[in-house]
Amino acid sequence: MPKVKKENERNALASGQMHKGLQIKGRLWIENEGRTYLSWGRIVLLERIGEHGSVSAAAKSMQMSFSHAWHLVEDMNALSPQPLVEKQAGGRRGGGAWLTDAGRQAIDDFFRLVGRFQGWIEHERL
Repeated sequence: MPKVKKENERNALASGQMHKGLQIKGRLWIENEGRTYLSWGRIVLLERIGEHGSVSAAAKSMQMSFSHAWHLVEDMNALSPQPLVEKQAGGRRGGGAWLTDAGRQAIDDFFRLVGRFQGWIEHERL
């Protein structure tokens, strides 16, 4: 889960209405062959990479270690049919990272599913 939430950042926590003191809440994640592929924290990391143009800057904005962020990006890319993030290693000109079309689509698809999940939870009663 992202450690630093921006004011305008979307949230993946779905919650229903309180009924007799009880409330249904849930968070969605997507697995591929039993391994986490996309989750709210991973989606925020993708969004921040798109915003900052760097895995390092994205990680720093989330108070996450670079190595952990790098591992998450590598894991998502490996689990995806197409890479979500393209990277260029540093050097004299510096490195960088950017979202691919598949990465932008993954973000949109994830939040579309969250909206459907929220709709389901709103109609459930305990």
